[in-house]
Amino acid sequence: MAEMTREEVEERLDEYAAYRAIKEAHEDPEEISEEDSSEDTEGDAPSIEDEDAEISAQNEESQDGEESQDGEESQDGEESQDGEESQDETKTSPVPSLDDCDLSELDLSGLNFLGISMNKANLTKAILNRANLSKVSMNKTNLQEANLADANLSEADLADANCCRANMEDANFEESILNGADLTEAQLERANLRKCKLVGATLIKSNLNEVTCGLADFSRVDLTDAKAQGADFNRVKLSGANFTDADFSDSRLSMAVFFEATFKGTNFNRAQFKGSKLVKSMFTDACLTRADLTGADLSDATLKGTNLLRAKLGGALLRRTHLTDSNLQEADLNIADLTHAQLKMVELDGANLGRVKLNNASMQKAQLTKANISKGKLSGVDLSGADLSGSNMRGTDLTGAKLIGVDLSRADLIEAVLENAQIKNSFLTGADISSANLNNSDLEESDLSGAKLTKTQLFQANLKGANLHRADLEHANFSQAKLPQANLNGAKMADANFSKADLSDADLKGADTTDTDFSSAKGYKA
Repeated sequence: MAEMTREEVEERLDEYAAYRAIKEAHEDPEEISEEDSSEDTEGDAPSIEDEDAEISAQNEESQDGEESQDGEESQDGEESQDGEESQDETKTSPVPSLDDCDLSELDLSGLNFLGISMNKANLTKAILNRANLSKVSMNKTNLQEANLADANLSEADLADANCCRANMEDANFEESILNGADLTEAQLERANLRKCKLVGATLIKSNLNEVTCGLADFSRVDLTDAKAQGADFNRVKLSGANFTDADFSDSRLSMAVFFEATFKGTNFNRAQFKGSKLVKSMFTDACLTRADLTGADLSDATLKGTNLLRAKLGGALLRRTHLTDSNLQEADLNIADLTHAQLKMVELDGANLGRVKLNNASMQKAQLTKANISKGKLSGVDLSGADLSGSNMRGTDLTGAKLIGVDLSRADLIEAVLENAQIKNSFLTGADISSANLNNSDLEESDLSGAKLTKTQLFQANLKGANLHRADLEHANFSQAKLPQANLNGAKMADANFSKADLSDADLKGADTTDTDFSSAKGYKA
């Protein structure tokens, strides 16, 4: 590898500039000659008289022309041969380059390298700040600890280059190629990486604070321990990328693609993911507090131990998503789709799940105190052991839901649909279940003391051993319901329908049975 001085580099760059000028000069006359020939053909056609005169003149001069023709032809042939040889030399002369050159530790700041080839060159600790490296080829070039601050590398090719610990602050990499490049601990703060290709690049512990990466391709990039605070990654491809322990707080990642990306211990505090694709991504112990995931697609993703406190997930797709031991307290999941999602032991206290889709979702032991689930679609959901105390479930569809051992105390279930639901051994003390549909539901051994069930439908419901002490059952329909050993002590039962109900060994002491229908009721004693 030949060592060079700055003066030699400048001389080589002058040679390359001259080569380019000659090349461009040879290309331009061809274009001009084509234009001239086209102009001649477009000119006026000669007249017949002019043609006749020209022919006679040619006949007169032909004899004289023959005599001098031989000498002229020999002279012209020699000249044309020399011209052809010079043109061939231009075509075959080697292109000046800096390939395989040792430029380590040189001060090359401010130089114009436009378009030159520097493949496999050694630029370790070289100073290239403010240099013009646009369209330069630097394949497998060594740029370790080089200073490229404020340099122009637009449309440059740095594939497989070694840029470890290089200073690239404020550099312009727009439309450049960095596939497979090693940028470990590189300083890229405020750099322009728009439309760049960094497929399979290594950016471990790199500084990407405030970079601009719109429309870039970061597929399979390793961003372990990278810092990208306030960075712009909108519309970037990040499929298969590794974000382990990276800090992307306050960054913008909207409309980006993260298919099968890994986020372990990643900090996305206040980050924006609006409309991004995070399908099959893996989040482990990640921080997404106050993150904006409105309209994002997290289908088939896994979020384990992830903090989504006050995150925005309105309209997000979380179909078949696995959310385990994660914090979604006060999160906004309005109109989100969590069909068939797994939300085991998830904290959703105070969360907004209005009009959410949780059909056939699994939410065992989930914390949903004071959560808003009004008008949600939760048919077939499994909420066994969940805490829904004080939650708003007004108008929610819980058809066929599994609510065994659930805490629904003080919950708002007005006009909710709980038909065929399993609500065994649950707590509904003080809950408002007015005008709800609990037909064929199973409330065996559940506590509904002080609950309000006015105008509620409980046709053929199972309330064996249920506690309805001081419950408000006025105008409710308990026809053909099973209430053996039920506690109806002090209950308000005025105008309720208990026809054909089973009241064997039920306790109705102190109950208000004004105008109550007990026709054909089993075990009722007037």
